[in-house]
Amino acid sequence: MLQWARHPKVIAWGEIGLDYFYDHSPREIQKAVFRQQMELAKQAKLPIIIHCRPSDNSENAWDDCLAMIADIGLPLDSAGILHCFTGSVDHARRALDMGFMISFAGNITFPKRSPSATPRKWFPRPHADRNRLPLLAPLPHRGKRNEPAFVAEVARQIAELHSLSTEEVGAQTTRNFYKFFGLDPETAKAGVCT
Repeated sequence: MLQWARHPKVIAWGEIGLDYFYDHSPREIQKAVFRQQMELAKQAKLPIIIHCRPSDNSENAWDDCLAMIADIGLPLDSAGILHCFTGSVDHARRALDMGFMISFAGNITFPKRSPSATPRKWFPRPHADRNRLPLLAPLPHRGKRNEPAFVAEVARQIAELHSLSTEEVGAQTTRNFYKFFGLDPETAKAGVCT
């Protein structure tokens, strides 16, 4: 795996993490594999892309996930991205302190009563320079095949929460992406990663 991770077009390691919602694997095995993947990413000097999904009961995958990340000791300037974040304000603060970017997806468009809509409760508080827009089908497309064009709805929702234009959100999250991964926008468009 490490030889592939050294390819110049590889810019991150993931998506790795814990999924207590589906629980397809025993949690101790999930944790062992997660730790192994983080160690490999650290050896490859790549940021990690985290998938973390808590169960519906009181056990919280975010607490376990963030504790494990802290134990590994990733570089503060490029630790990784929390993909499709659903944690609490405290989880976000802890992740930001460890050098992570926070990625909000279609879940930010879900109704406030939805457990997946947790970020709506506090979204205006995180740092704008640490946000990203990934894909997860937003309303009204939830449950359907997702498409890159739907990211515009996520940007629109974030813009509304911040009293910004969709264009401002798009520009900021694009800058965040290039800065975080140390990419030049012009060479990246040409398919050349440095």
